[in-house]
Amino acid sequence: MRPRLFLTGLCVIGLALPAGADALLEKARKAPREGPAYLFDMVFDDGAQRFSFKVDQARPEGERVVAITPDIASLEGDAAKRAERLKTQTKGDIWCSDFTKSIPASARRVSETASAATYSFTPLPGDNDDMRDVVKHLTGKATLDKATGNVLAFELTAPKAFKPAMVAKVDTFSMKVSCKVAPDGRSHIDTFNMQVSGNAMMQAFSQNETRKVSNLKAAPQSGFGTP
Repeated sequence: MRPRLFLTGLCVIGLALPAGADALLEKARKAPREGPAYLFDMVFDDGAQRFSFKVDQARPEGERVVAITPDIASLEGDAAKRAERLKTQTKGDIWCSDFTKSIPASARRVSETASAATYSFTPLPGDNDDMRDVVKHLTGKATLDKATGNVLAFELTAPKAFKPAMVAKVDTFSMKVSCKVAPDGRSHIDTFNMQVSGNAMMQAFSQNETRKVSNLKAAPQSGFGTP
């Protein structure tokens, strides 16, 4: 198991299951997913490298990064490879409604205010068999807006170290997302932070990655649809 593939797999969790009895969870699952494509800025920072991207959701997948600062041509070695990889892999999928796919109907409402409610749960693995040995070690939390069903915050953490496979051990895992309302009312990722450390196939890995999304503007003549 290669560390990079393992870390990528950790971020892909869950497919939707039927709505549960909780009315707010059902509302969250039914929150609008379609709307205009957007242009937006994204800052990527892993402590060693920092990049600023301009992303256009209306462009074909694989071509949605339209500008990078610093320019790839000015970079060398690992920095250039990282920038090129991020350019190719950035899909522009920033919608927080996607996180509801990881929330089971059995999620417990653990706190609430007049405007929002927070749930605790073990995240769903979806149809990816490789993730079943991962998500059972994680605890999820999600805060939902009572009026709209929008996801306001989403979090996955590992309370203790675990081994998702014979050749891999995760010592620490934390993924925290805060969300913000887009101009059309959908909830989008505002900040994303993931911290992971451990080892795979006798090779230590450590990742501390932050992404910040800002300046959403509807792409000209983008029409409607899921980017």
